[in-house]
Amino acid sequence: MKKLTIVWSFLDLCLLSAGVLCIVSAILFSQPQHLISALIKTRINFQIIGICLGSTYIFGTLLSLPAILSSVENSKLLMMLNWWLVILASLTLAFGSYVWMFSLQQISEFFEIWSEQSENVQQTIQDKFSCCGYFNGTSAGGLTTQLGFCTDSTFAANQTGCSSKITSAQSPGSDYTLENIFTSIYGFEVIIGLFFLATVCVINERNITVRFKRIDEKRGGGGFV
Repeated sequence: MKKLTIVWSFLDLCLLSAGVLCIVSAILFSQPQHLISALIKTRINFQIIGICLGSTYIFGTLLSLPAILSSVENSKLLMMLNWWLVILASLTLAFGSYVWMFSLQQISEFFEIWSEQSENVQQTIQDKFSCCGYFNGTSAGGLTTQLGFCTDSTFAANQTGCSSKITSAQSPGSDYTLENIFTSIYGFEVIIGLFFLATVCVINERNITVRFKRIDEKRGGGGFV
């Protein structure tokens, strides 16, 4: 039982760490200097997702304290904790899948996002990545801002579009960013699942202890377990 409690406590700490990580990441992700992240945020509010997941994880760890400290005969709080973990798993799966589904439609989604941006934002992207337009450096390819790097139309027409840079699988591209986000979210499912199983084991061990204790009392023994 002692080893099981240590494992349970470790997983509880992992859930707390995941909650703190979600909230901190959500705050950092909302910083304006992250150019690609700013584009993603026009479709997905990671601040809400991160704070929502983080706060529910932390609440789970707060609920776990009175649950594990309750008497051996009382496992109601541990059962409540497991129901809460089921809710967390469902919420985590929903958010992770939402981000994953968005990542599958990046090319079309980001063309719409690109079209909605101001000239200043488009110029910043073009200057930063040395590209012109979205698909290519023509008006048909999404070039609407002929400033900075793309001032000359002839020069711009011979440049690659910004779509490959924006949706790149390399940092700071959106594919890289989104993949890291939904992979991390799905990774939290492992912690939640293991914590759920560990809690089931604790409940089972407590039930066994109570059962043997009652048998011992009926026999009039002084310490069966």
